[in-house]
Amino acid sequence: MVKIGITARLFLSLLIVSMLTAVGVGLGTRWSFKRGFQGYLNEVEARRMEAMAFEFSRAYQEHGNWDFIRNNREAWERYTGAIGRERATSPRPGGDSIYYAVPDKAPRRLGLYDQQGNHLAGNLQTGDDLRYQPVLVDGKMVGTLAGAPLRGLQEEAELTFQAQQQRDSLFIGLGTLVLAALAAMLLARSFVAPTRRLIAAAFKVAAGDYGVRVPHAQRDELGTLARNFNIMVATLESNEALRRHFMADISHELRTPLSVLQAQLEAMEDGIEPIDASSLKALMDEVATLTRLVDDMRQITLSEVGAFDYRREPLDLAALLHSEIQKWGEPLAQAGMEIVIDSPAAMPVQGDTVRLRQLLRNLFNNTLRHAEGATQLAISLHVMRSQAVLVLADNGPGVSDAGLPMLFERFWRGDRARSRTTGGSGLGLAICRSIVEAHGGSISAMHTHTAMPRGLTIRITLPLSGEAA
Repeated sequence: MVKIGITARLFLSLLIVSMLTAVGVGLGTRWSFKRGFQGYLNEVEARRMEAMAFEFSRAYQEHGNWDFIRNNREAWERYTGAIGRERATSPRPGGDSIYYAVPDKAPRRLGLYDQQGNHLAGNLQTGDDLRYQPVLVDGKMVGTLAGAPLRGLQEEAELTFQAQQQRDSLFIGLGTLVLAALAAMLLARSFVAPTRRLIAAAFKVAAGDYGVRVPHAQRDELGTLARNFNIMVATLESNEALRRHFMADISHELRTPLSVLQAQLEAMEDGIEPIDASSLKALMDEVATLTRLVDDMRQITLSEVGAFDYRREPLDLAALLHSEIQKWGEPLAQAGMEIVIDSPAAMPVQGDTVRLRQLLRNLFNNTLRHAEGATQLAISLHVMRSQAVLVLADNGPGVSDAGLPMLFERFWRGDRARSRTTGGSGLGLAICRSIVEAHGGSISAMHTHTAMPRGLTIRITLPLSGEAA
């Protein structure tokens, strides 16, 4: 089976529409011309009948009766021929003119009758569509001209004119079709060109090239499709980069504790390291680090794919916050930080108590690990625009401007020199973002102060209980 491309199909569609339009216009024009031209000739003939009636009126006044023309063919031809149309060409052999017969020019579609209806000259006319023109003398009708309407073109000039018009219409129609074919070809190519670029780009994306982009200068549906395609490819490129970074980060995070475990076990096997409680504790610490890392990765993965079982219910966020502050107050005090609280007595929200408790613990743990040198942690909980807003601001060294957008990314740590023991796995704040977004809220980070030390402020918004999703 022959495959027809979209360009050929679009070209054929436009060409067929153009052909149907040209044929329809041609047939309509032919019918309109024939009908209009014949009507025009009938109108001309009616005016000539008026002129003939005037001439017969004068002749009647001159002679006083109709005896001058009664059965007088020569007089009939003289009076009617003087008003008749001159032939532009010679008549067709055996053909009829509008006013004259061939070859003696006797009128064929015109007859003259007296006031009593008696036939005087010309042909006897019959039919329901006859045209009558009275012959008046001093306002009194003395006779009547009866003429049959033109039912078809008969004069050679008229038929020649009609044939010429039909030929011209045919040539115009063929020329229109040629122009329509050229226009259809150009339009088909212009319409399909963006589609071909999209197809070529899609093949490259399927082959793994996410750097390809397509032009999107058009302000139409194809331009919108191109822009959306570029956005999709950019997203795929970003996801691929994140996937590669994620795999590299996982390998990096797992390599160190595994290397330590391997080195200590080899040292024990070679007798360099004694197998005692201290060595076993060191091994257990590395295993705990691996366990915590794997558990963090599992939690954030489950949270991002929506596999966490969130049991949402009305709860008091203020009470939950105060409960966690009591637990983390002593460790933060030992680190030299004073907690300043600005919170109402109650703050009803809709959420999962376990996950929100995990959120607060990750935030306090992050402050404890990374806000070295901070002397104050200001905690604020208030309502703004029908949302609960929780703000944690410290006056520690903070995060660089380049690090703020990366703060909630997986495995990101502001100080790469930190180990997993002192710096954490880099997944705590990423888990916080997943929990907040799963509750229909938002989380962001900013500098606490504009001057050094700038500190770090984390702002969280959660829907209130009446507006929870």
